[in-house]
Amino acid sequence: MLVSDTTTKIATTAAAGTGVETCAPFLDRYGGVVFVYDWNVAKETIKDYYQRQYPDGWVKVMPFSLRNILHAIKHLDHRLDRYETCDLNGLNTGSTIDLNVSNSSLSSTTSHDSGSGSPGSGRQPIETKKQHQVVFLLTGSMNPDYGVFGLMQKQILDAVKEALPERVHAVNVIGHCMYGCASCSGVEHKVPLYFTRYFNKTLPYTAKDILSIYTNQDKAAPGLAPRSVLVAPSCGSTSMLAQKSLIQLFHRLEQSGRWKFIWKMHPTSLHLENYDTTDPTGQEQVELDNVRFVLANFRVTAEEHACLLPFMEAFDIIITDLHSSVPFIATYFTPKIILSYFNDADYGTPERHQEFMDQLNVFIEPEELEHLLEHLPQPKGDPSFFHSQYGHVDGKEDLRFGNMAGWPLEQFEPTQPLQHRKAMGQIALKWRTIWKNMTQMYPDDVEGANNALGFDGKFPLLQGEDQVAIPKILPHVLPRDRQAAGIELKIMSFNIWNGGQSGGYPLEKTAHAILESGADIVGLQECSSVQDETGKRRYMLPELVKYLPGWYYSDQKHGPNVTGPRNPWGVVSKFPIVNTTELGFGVKIQLNNHRHPEFEPSYHSLPEYEYTEQFTTASPGIPSPGSRSQQRRRSENTRFMYLFNIHLYYFPYQPFQLAKIPYDTQPFLDTAEEAIQSSIAARGAEMKSILREMEIVAEEEKDVPIFMTGDFNEPSHLDWTPLTVLAGIHPLTVKWPMTEWAYKAGLVDLWRAYSHPIGSSLSSPTSPTSPMNPVRWAGQMSDLVSSIDSVTLGDTAKAQSGAGAGARADQHSVGDIQRGSETQLNETEQAVLERPGFSWTVLKPELDPGDHYDRIDYIFGLNRESSPIALKNMAVLIGEEAGRVGEKNDKVSKPWPSDHRAVLATVLM
Repeated sequence: MLVSDTTTKIATTAAAGTGVETCAPFLDRYGGVVFVYDWNVAKETIKDYYQRQYPDGWVKVMPFSLRNILHAIKHLDHRLDRYETCDLNGLNTGSTIDLNVSNSSLSSTTSHDSGSGSPGSGRQPIETKKQHQVVFLLTGSMNPDYGVFGLMQKQILDAVKEALPERVHAVNVIGHCMYGCASCSGVEHKVPLYFTRYFNKTLPYTAKDILSIYTNQDKAAPGLAPRSVLVAPSCGSTSMLAQKSLIQLFHRLEQSGRWKFIWKMHPTSLHLENYDTTDPTGQEQVELDNVRFVLANFRVTAEEHACLLPFMEAFDIIITDLHSSVPFIATYFTPKIILSYFNDADYGTPERHQEFMDQLNVFIEPEELEHLLEHLPQPKGDPSFFHSQYGHVDGKEDLRFGNMAGWPLEQFEPTQPLQHRKAMGQIALKWRTIWKNMTQMYPDDVEGANNALGFDGKFPLLQGEDQVAIPKILPHVLPRDRQAAGIELKIMSFNIWNGGQSGGYPLEKTAHAILESGADIVGLQECSSVQDETGKRRYMLPELVKYLPGWYYSDQKHGPNVTGPRNPWGVVSKFPIVNTTELGFGVKIQLNNHRHPEFEPSYHSLPEYEYTEQFTTASPGIPSPGSRSQQRRRSENTRFMYLFNIHLYYFPYQPFQLAKIPYDTQPFLDTAEEAIQSSIAARGAEMKSILREMEIVAEEEKDVPIFMTGDFNEPSHLDWTPLTVLAGIHPLTVKWPMTEWAYKAGLVDLWRAYSHPIGSSLSSPTSPTSPMNPVRWAGQMSDLVSSIDSVTLGDTAKAQSGAGAGARADQHSVGDIQRGSETQLNETEQAVLERPGFSWTVLKPELDPGDHYDRIDYIFGLNRESSPIALKNMAVLIGEEAGRVGEKNDKVSKPWPSDHRAVLATVLM
């Protein structure tokens, strides 16, 4: 069982009190996962509490997101049951409820139950043999007067249930549901869950502890000390905290020495950054000022003392707001002196029973409160009204609730494995639809809708979707005039991690990984060891090639004694490398080998100008080595390709900065614009050089296919989209500039090069009117380079604009899916979620809060009419792990020597 106590801001803060104890019985009994919203101002307090209470991991804490919810559901297979036997004595209805389940809750406070089956009870866990079903528990308000949050939250979790009917049994609302609480209106259930741990005496503190800590006296001890009073306000414009005159009265009375006011604050009030002081009425600012005054001038209870009940037992005089559930809770402990502030602006307050009101002393003006304190009324009331509403507390309320909700009696045997990524894609699309519908119904509460999905209300969650770049696609077959002479080629990009030295394996393991992949040509990054004490690196590529018999290599620009922070890169190939571009980013490769003997023999040992002349049909004579026009004179069967291989600068690493993950001395970033500017400053100059050099090759050798491999040290603009943010994969939408420049230049990201589904109405791949018809790339690159060349480092506006031909390239780029079909857009975005292509890093679990998985290793292909390419198969990931959080490596190689996965694409050309 999974319990998700997902609450509004108000209810979340209340969940540190009432809501906490509502979920606590389930957590104590079943364990589980606690989902905490990142915007929750008390999230660190919640996390610390659970780590202290459950150091054995019985209750885990995770940020609320679709990815984390699915991860928790997926890993229920591996939970341990808490009980050897089930003790169901006292279940009122006589029915039973399955105890072999696991739970989760948001912002719930629990303790180790020394009673039945709790941690420390001595009962040994038993291994789960089948799978658990999941129940989501919501403490959020379903009252539409309170806005969209609770209503939408139930819809989004119902969408999870709909997508995973085998695994998710129910979504149950357990709100406070106390009489007098306007948030839930007391309509969801009639079970006093809040009282369970108090009744069972399993709370981490007692009324006696409270008196000792906050009043320095025993309840029965006489003395001349000031009279202690508990003040338990709610929050908001109708609360005591928003009334300056009342706060001044409390201060004056305490200064008199006769009274000591102990404030049990609403947890929201303990986090001052939660206040929105831009409120045009100014009421938020008044409340904030009052809270600051209270914190500075009164004794305020510690946040870890979340449960209100021991305070209610300890104090004889209680001052509270009428519109909250606190006065009703206090009636359980009557006779008491309960002084309740009533604001005539109260909203959503249910009709009051006279029997309930008779137990209270209501005041409106400060003078009325002062009079009540000067002439204290006699304690009055009894618990009969409480019992009339909720029945008698017996400590087994969680079991009664489970029986009432029809929770399953037994574990189940799933008929199909959980396809984690597929479910994520389906549910994220559904969540987006729910968000759009609810923001149309509640246009004044978009903040509440964003919060329900786990995002701060001011975050532009799904804005800018009309600007999402759709991946370019490639045909699976070559044009008819190319098929007869087509060549199949496997190209791989592989960061070998400091020359294959940092993984702790011998260099042979790196070579084995390359051979086992089946790759023909590999762009390698990090081909040297780390720097020694003198700043030098050991260049490992010549040694690596010794374990690749018959292969060729090119060290790109770097000699054997490389110094400085850059780790050099290079290319290894089964085919001869016959030329290197002037700046060294690209290598020219002759594609003649044993797989295509019908073409011609290869003269691998000869310089390019010699074998070019030997197989030319032009007039005799040896051309000069630098004559490109002579080098292009060859027999019709000679085939070449260019591979550009790059390793862009790793520092600073903007994804960590955005995710607030410490990395060296890098400052945190808050916006996409900051990340883009930082990226251009770090990598822009080098990327422009690469594109310029590629432009030269493309102009001079129009019929030679061109590819690019590399570790960009930067994610793709195709990946950090609104939907991936919604799914919890990335923190915000970013149009990462390096891949976007490549995209606008006509380069196709082979990992994202999807084909149209069968039955598509689009034209055939070879049709001249087809959107897949290759673009005339010469000139397009030139215009793009010109547009980005005018960009000074850090000028993000021009880089993002796609000025000049860059914009034209976007309009005519290869295989762009037309945005007229929402279905096609949804399919594309779902595919991004199903195959995120995380290539870095493989060292930690994907959900490790100190890391952020991403796709920074790429293979690009240039598709143009003069040298078309086709993608035979979808690109694949290669690594050791069979899969993490649902995304499996397509090929497995053990042991894997790198901290990167390799990317492999099979192409036809």
